[in-house]
Amino acid sequence: MRDPVTAIIAAAVLFGITTPVLKVLLSAIAPILLVALLSLGAGGGVLCWLAVSEPGFAGLALPSLRGRERYWLAGTVVIGGLVAPFVQFTSLAVTPAAAASVLLNFEIVSTVLIAYLIFREPIDRRTGVALAAILAGSVLLSWNGGSIFDFSIGAAGIILSCLLWGLDNNFMGRVSALRPGMIVVVKGLCGGSIAWVLVFLLHEPFPGWMPIVFALVTGFLSFGAGLVLLISALRSMGAARAGAVYAAAPFIGCIVSLLLFADPLGNQFWAALPLFIAGAMIVIRDHWAGQGLN
Repeated sequence: MRDPVTAIIAAAVLFGITTPVLKVLLSAIAPILLVALLSLGAGGGVLCWLAVSEPGFAGLALPSLRGRERYWLAGTVVIGGLVAPFVQFTSLAVTPAAAASVLLNFEIVSTVLIAYLIFREPIDRRTGVALAAILAGSVLLSWNGGSIFDFSIGAAGIILSCLLWGLDNNFMGRVSALRPGMIVVVKGLCGGSIAWVLVFLLHEPFPGWMPIVFALVTGFLSFGAGLVLLISALRSMGAARAGAVYAAAPFIGCIVSLLLFADPLGNQFWAALPLFIAGAMIVIRDHWAGQGLN
């Protein structure tokens, strides 16, 4: 997709749909095995796609990396391909759904703050307002009227995973020498291979073939195709602006969960909806204005 706004919206949809799917997969697959399957599905699937989509396997070219880009790539392989998903999946398995929904929104906060504090990426006031609106909608949608902020090992683990994903998002956006597809291939195959070795070292049990196939397909669609779209948007829009739209992914996941589990739509849903729409439209309108499309 050439338009970064379209790319980040598509990435948010893919990752949002994946959230309830992961909850189902974790009931049948151990976290480290799920990391291996999702990563290998993402890397292997995108590799096959690149191999058949361009003549002469031109899409598989690996140019030499210069300077800090080698460290950015190594960081995204280790952090985003192995550590962050393992911490998140392990924590999701022991954390109540309501608390997890709130805490997972820290990913966008950590992405923007790391971009601002470490990489000196500017954040304008309108982007800050959009981010605040989307996060407010996330909290409102996730709040169940009780005390869901009591910290536990699972909650601390989710916060840690969000910080790691924030680092990963910033690292990926700065590996400019590699095409987004090749970043996903390297990240998925390397991270998945390490996780696969750990699966055998830890003697993790294997489920039936249906959950395995389902995990591989989910990995390709979300952590493969979705990640390619996310990287493209990060490069064009920056972590702060792209992240403000990407923060709608938990909202999309909530909609899918409601439909999947036949839960009724409550007042919180309709109260949060305008906040998500307003935040996303601010970022989209600003981007279009900057591209002269208004």
